[in-house]
Amino acid sequence: MPLIVAPEPDFDALACVKFADAYHDNYGNQAWSDLSRTDKEAALRRGTQYVMARRVKEQYLNPLHYNVKAATAEAALRAAAGTLYADIDPQAVMSDSAGPISTTYSAPGNGGRMTFPVIDDLLRGLTEDAFGIKLVRA
Repeated sequence: MPLIVAPEPDFDALACVKFADAYHDNYGNQAWSDLSRTDKEAALRRGTQYVMARRVKEQYLNPLHYNVKAATAEAALRAAAGTLYADIDPQAVMSDSAGPISTTYSAPGNGGRMTFPVIDDLLRGLTEDAFGIKLVRA
């Protein structure tokens, strides 16, 4: 099925293959150019899913803001590598021993989820506040 790019109705991507190709070429991301067109389109759909889950404000979808497209391209690259969404083991290993050697780990502060600072930074200011709650200093 062909990629439908926003702001078209019923879109399934926030960036087209042409944009993602140019973006990744500019940043020297060879892994992207090694993908087939079909794999790029699937990755852009998964990247769009990730970006939209960050609650992008409607005003940045039509016309598409450059940073929304760039964040989608970044997310697509990670989706193609299989690192964008991964299931999380509900039980963290807190210690491990092998003979006389013992290692203790702390629980991750992010709930075990991977973070992608470049995507978060590209979307800064373009997304809704979580749960519609805005904190302000009185």
